[in-house]
Amino acid sequence: MSRAIVANRSQRLLLPPDLNDWVGARHPVRFIADLVDSLDLEQLGFRLSPGEEGRPHFAPQLLLGVWLYGWMERIRSTRALEKAVHTQVAFMWLTGQQAPDHVTLWRFFRDNRKALPMLFKFVVKTSARMGLVGFALHALDGTKLSAACSTETASYRKTLQEELKKLDAIVDASVAEVEANEAAAPAEWVMPEALADSKKRKEEIKAQLKELDEAGANHLHPKEREARMVKTRDGLKLGYNAQIVVDHDSDLIVAADVVNEATDHFQLVPMVAEAAAVMGRTAETTVADKGYASGEQFAEAERRHLPVLVPVQDESSEKGDYAKSKFRFDAERDLYVCPRGEELPFSAGHKATTGKPAMRVYRCGNDSCPVKSSCTEDKAGRAIKRRSGEDAVERQTKKMSVPANKLLYGLRKEIVEHLFGIIKTVDGFRRFTVRGLAGARAQWSLACLAVNLRKLLPAVRERRLTPAHFGAT
Repeated sequence: MSRAIVANRSQRLLLPPDLNDWVGARHPVRFIADLVDSLDLEQLGFRLSPGEEGRPHFAPQLLLGVWLYGWMERIRSTRALEKAVHTQVAFMWLTGQQAPDHVTLWRFFRDNRKALPMLFKFVVKTSARMGLVGFALHALDGTKLSAACSTETASYRKTLQEELKKLDAIVDASVAEVEANEAAAPAEWVMPEALADSKKRKEEIKAQLKELDEAGANHLHPKEREARMVKTRDGLKLGYNAQIVVDHDSDLIVAADVVNEATDHFQLVPMVAEAAAVMGRTAETTVADKGYASGEQFAEAERRHLPVLVPVQDESSEKGDYAKSKFRFDAERDLYVCPRGEELPFSAGHKATTGKPAMRVYRCGNDSCPVKSSCTEDKAGRAIKRRSGEDAVERQTKKMSVPANKLLYGLRKEIVEHLFGIIKTVDGFRRFTVRGLAGARAQWSLACLAVNLRKLLPAVRERRLTPAHFGAT
């Protein structure tokens, strides 16, 4: 009869236990320990402990190791990390059985929010220097993540304006009541409570509207002024726009950033240039979806010699035979020619404004055109808008029509989109938990760094990448 194995909690060990025996030579935590010990943290911008007399402090290498290994293991909150250094063998080995509390871990993150993005870039730069990053094809994409603040408690221009109208009505009614009371019994008149409260609330609303005007936004949270309304899968939320550039060959994230712009229209050049700045050169081609299409961005990419492939969406609502792409622009005569040969001369111009490029409008004056109803619903005649950078848009359209470029663009989804799936679904990082753009950038850098470190493990085990490479200048 088989004997059951039971837990013998009173068993004594002949020799003291050695944590090195419990953490294998190929365990990921050893890579993290070697990595942080090889880094020049001061050069990367980390705040070093002052070393003054008094209570001993935790070394920044120890705290950084806890954060990096924690995010690799999908443990992100300071309290969960505090628990891990007490209960998980790998964390106990990493810290040498030292146990920083959640406050110490939080202060380290708070003090080094700007250094964490620098560490992400340094790891990418080192990987590229060791030949672990390809430069044939990169893909750019963005995703929207909710901010730490509550969307419900923010100030909204439309809501405030509607409330202000209601208060105006209350004040007008109260003033009429005051005038009636003064006429009936001047000596006994007392200001109605509704009037006093309404006037106070009106001043508060006006102050909030002034803050919205100063921020140039229609939505604003008083405790997180940098967050903006972005479209997430859960609807419109106050949040940020997280960007990544991914290498096709290595599957590494080679550039990452967080912005508070609701769209990707102005992120093409900054992100491709960021990847080039980190690694020293650009990929042969960088692809991005139509959300990045912008004439000004295309023109700037050409000026900087940044090779990009982005599909261009027809801006006009008219489709088929009379889509904007079917109209030919005659630069010498400064007019458009429609598919039937009708000319659309220059009609009006609009100067550039914040977030919008300069634009020229060309309009058809043929009211008796037999296909007018098929071409446009505008009673004034078909209009074509030509924005600054339109020449670059036309050149980009021609590039996208080349079969080889279509094949490259067809790889975009498989290069970049699964990384968002890993970060948001597998790793479970769907919302920023610290306030402000700097904090969001630090957390996004940690999320992307965790993905990269896991992908670099095979190269570390094969000795193609060693801690000495990170310590090299």
